[in-house]
This record gives sequence, C-alpha cells and structure tokens, in this order.
Amino acid sequence: MLRARDYAEADRIVTLLTRDFGKLSGIAKGAKASRKRFERKLEPLSCVTLFFRRRPHGQLVFITRAEPGETLHPPLDDELTKLALGAYMVELADALMREEGEAARAFRVLEDALAAAGQGPPTLALRQAYELQMMEATGYGLDFARCRLCGNRVETLTGALYFVVARGGIVCGRCRPEAPEGAVRLEGQSALVLAHLAVTPLELIASATAAGRDGAAALNRFLMTILDRRLRSADFLDGVL
Repeated sequence: MLRARDYAEADRIVTLLTRDFGKLSGIAKGAKASRKRFERKLEPLSCVTLFFRRRPHGQLVFITRAEPGETLHPPLDDELTKLALGAYMVELADALMREEGEAARAFRVLEDALAAAGQGPPTLALRQAYELQMMEATGYGLDFARCRLCGNRVETLTGALYFVVARGGIVCGRCRPEAPEGAVRLEGQSALVLAHLAVTPLELIASATAAGRDGAAALNRFLMTILDRRLRSADFLDGVL
C-alpha cells in the first residue's frame, strides 16, 4: 500500500503497487466502518491480497475486500528510523511508477526493501541500494561501473570522476571535455560503492558500506531531475537517518 486518504464519511481512496496490475488507485466503500473486509488492511506500508472490480468509466477501481498478503513483513512502526525509511520507500515507488505500468520488478524491489528495513538496521546503504534498484526497475537505471563514453571500468580509472545526469552515469576525467554538462564530482571509491549497491540483493545490504556525501549528492541530483520535486518523506528521513 503506497498511500491512503479518507473520503466522504465511510470510504477510503487508496493507491497500491501491485505485482500483476501495476500501480492502481481505488475506492473502498465503507472501509472505515467494515471490520470484516478492511480493518487495518488499507494502511500505507501494508501488504495485502486485494479483490477489486473495474468500473465501466473512470480510473478508480472498486475495492471489495482486502486480506493479509502472502508475505508478512516485520513491523516498521516500532522504531522511528525504520518508519521514516519505509515511508520514503513507498513515496519514491509511488513517484516513479506510472498508473498501470508493468510493475512486477518494481514490486519485488519494494517488497524486498521493506523486508530488509524491518529485519535489519535502517542504514544509509539500504536507502542508496533501494534508490538505485527502484530506479533501475522503473526505467531509470544508472551506471556507476564504467565511463559512459570510453567504457573503461571504474576500477581501472584514476583521478576524479564525474556523475553527469544527462549521461545517466559517470564520465572519467579524460572524457570530461566531451561531456560539458553540469556534473557532480565523485571519488572513485564512491562510484565503486554505488556500482556494488546497485546489484547487491537487498537482504544482504545490512553489512554493506554506503557511498559518501558525493555519492548521496549524485543520487539526489538525479532524483530531483526526473521527479522535478523533493519528496516530503525525504526531509523527514534525512533528519533521523
């Protein structure tokens, strides 16, 4: 469940990321009054099995019932930092996903990320790995493993590297004159860390090292460019993580 809001006296309008139908928005009639069909199941961060029917006209589906999902994640509301990270994860998924776009991969990334946040420490490395993998799943994959122009791998490069938003990855110092666009200067170690986080299973991130301030700045620059706004949960997360 990505977000929910009350509607009228007894209804709720919810937005969900589903494995089979992409991102859906729907109305649950009587959700605030029906204990049997909906109680505590239509809340952000919850994982549910949803029953719905499409309306002849309009984008909202009719949600008829919700049951606990197949995967039960550890709760995130027992620690402020976990709750902040979980809220950021669902808001980012919501912002990156289009309505009813193909979402099976994004669903798995979000599911694995929420499980990792509940089971282990809510770390900066987990946040960065989630950002990289969710962007990859939604068509915004970044390449920190090699120069986007000459193709040389980051392990073989010396000197400063530059993350160029328009190139979707790093450019080495030798190729920098060919990519004069604005860039974030990166240390080689930060690029290596981000390349590693992008492909590491999220359940194994607990012991991983996060990229430094330059790596975080590169990810933030790219997200601000493609979203054209700062997520509200990001400020909260920055304050507690």
